[in-house]
Amino acid sequence: MTNQSTPLIKQLVALIRLKSFENSLEFVDKLAENVITDLDLIVVKKISHVFSPTGITLGYILSQSHLVIHTYPEEGVIHVDLAICSDRSDKEFEKSLKYALSGHEVFSIEVETIEFEG
Repeated sequence: MTNQSTPLIKQLVALIRLKSFENSLEFVDKLAENVITDLDLIVVKKISHVFSPTGITLGYILSQSHLVIHTYPEEGVIHVDLAICSDRSDKEFEKSLKYALSGHEVFSIEVETIEFEG
């Protein structure tokens, strides 16, 4: 029996491998904004950090939970972590990432889903 007071919590995690990408806050912000818009998510707060010499972490507090993006440009890797309290499929998440990265040479997008139900 499910406890009705405990929400559905789904975590969608993607590891994206690209040939190359512009490691700028603007690039990562655009990626996040495209995912947020495509999945109809609501932003409450945004925070970012640019590492020296390379790498960016961008985090959004969402009304549904959170979205965090980490870049590893030296490896050609972007890690995206979306935790939500609404039902979105891994296919929807992957589709939004592909759309957001159209115009870039994407080698692979690996998505894993973790679900918690009360």
